[in-house]
Amino acid sequence: MTADAISPEFRRALAGRYVLERRLGRGGMGIVYLARELRLDRRVAIKLLPPERASQAAARDRFLREARTAAQLSHPGIVPIFAVDEIRDFVFFVMAYVDGETLGQRVRHGGPLGHAAAASVLEEVARALAHAHASGVVHRDVKPDNILLERASGRALVSDFGIARVGSGPTTGPQRVVGTAAFMSPEQATGAPVDARSDLYSLGVVGFFVLSGRLPFEGPDEVAVLARHVTDPPPPLASVASDVPPRLAQAIDRCLAKDPGARFASGEALAEALATALDRRAAVAVRAFVTEARHLSTTALLYGAASSVTLALTAMRVVQDPTPRAWATLFVVAVLITAVPLAVMIGRVRRLLQAGYGRRDLTDALRAELTHRWEELAFLYGHGPSRLERVLHGVTYTCLAIAVGIVGAVFGAPDLDHVTGISTAFAIVSVGAILAALVARRRTELRTDPKTERRMRFWNGRLGGWLFKIAGLRLAPRGESPAAAALSPVVTPVPGGRDA
Repeated sequence: MTADAISPEFRRALAGRYVLERRLGRGGMGIVYLARELRLDRRVAIKLLPPERASQAAARDRFLREARTAAQLSHPGIVPIFAVDEIRDFVFFVMAYVDGETLGQRVRHGGPLGHAAAASVLEEVARALAHAHASGVVHRDVKPDNILLERASGRALVSDFGIARVGSGPTTGPQRVVGTAAFMSPEQATGAPVDARSDLYSLGVVGFFVLSGRLPFEGPDEVAVLARHVTDPPPPLASVASDVPPRLAQAIDRCLAKDPGARFASGEALAEALATALDRRAAVAVRAFVTEARHLSTTALLYGAASSVTLALTAMRVVQDPTPRAWATLFVVAVLITAVPLAVMIGRVRRLLQAGYGRRDLTDALRAELTHRWEELAFLYGHGPSRLERVLHGVTYTCLAIAVGIVGAVFGAPDLDHVTGISTAFAIVSVGAILAALVARRRTELRTDPKTERRMRFWNGRLGGWLFKIAGLRLAPRGESPAAAALSPVVTPVPGGRDA
């Protein structure tokens, strides 16, 4: 019987309790109606088990049992179930009506979410899943169309808890795999027992979808998609959405691990990783390292100037008296000049390592600082060279061209008086070119923050890597960095999980 055909009958069955207003949608697991509860005068959503399933005693009993289990869940991120009932041939449950749209609709109509919005939605869903898992309920059908976005508050709520799998037997076997192929974990696709980590895999697929607008696995049909979930390695999120912040991409990639033990141990652990994925506030030790680098820049400049003078004087002595002793002195001076800043740098890096932070934490902090600075500079000066910068560059090149012409005129001058006048003009034009170039460079530096860019390149480069390796020699291990701990694999049995 079609949904439209049974609607009048269902309406009569609900008479006196609910008034059906319209059908909201239909999926493989049921037909959803918008209704008004007469006693409390409130709008509710009613999900009806399809008639073909309701006629199966085992499916009917399982639907009621799992719906009643889900009705016991009470969490801000879970759509509450008010009632579970059966009237004659109709089996249904009543849940809160959320005025808004599904996450799937948001992405399909508006494209991928922004990084902050996506991380917030995924975090809220992960915490809702954690609450359900602690109560022994595994969703088994986490997907964008089961995540509702409330219009007024913007919060995410998970719907259809505990009823995703409705079969005729106690387990979901290879002949009866229920769920949505595009978001199904490998263990669920093969009919193996599933626990909370299966839901986290599905949430990882949701994250991949909302951040990139694409699915990690696609195919001509559901069988092909399921096969890819089981056998194919997932593409890194960064390979299809390179602008996603690294920690957020790492969290999604970890959810998509084939081995459940390599995923997050719980929804709460995933939520914590998502909560800090976009946090631009680096740890105190890392911030102190970056701040110290700025304070040392003036000292380093003075040291460099003094070192250059010392090295130059020593080299002049070698030129005047090229004896082995003079050469040895020059060698020692050069080594000392190099060793002092190197020792200071290694000491700073070692202190950072002893605090439990590594090179990745430093580069992440510098990248965040640079991104934040670029946003400010783009607001102040716009993107790309300003009109003033372009004019100054034009003045510089024009003055240089005139200076070259003046030099040529000097060689063709007939007498000394002409040479003197031409030389004066050359000096004036040269000074103008230098001033224009300096002002243009200063404006460019204000707009691009080259100092932080240079630090970023240095610590991302080979020399920065060597400094961390040298500083880490004979350093007692203190475990992974606190910032990375949230993303490290933890193989822990999940309590409260219920096999499919």
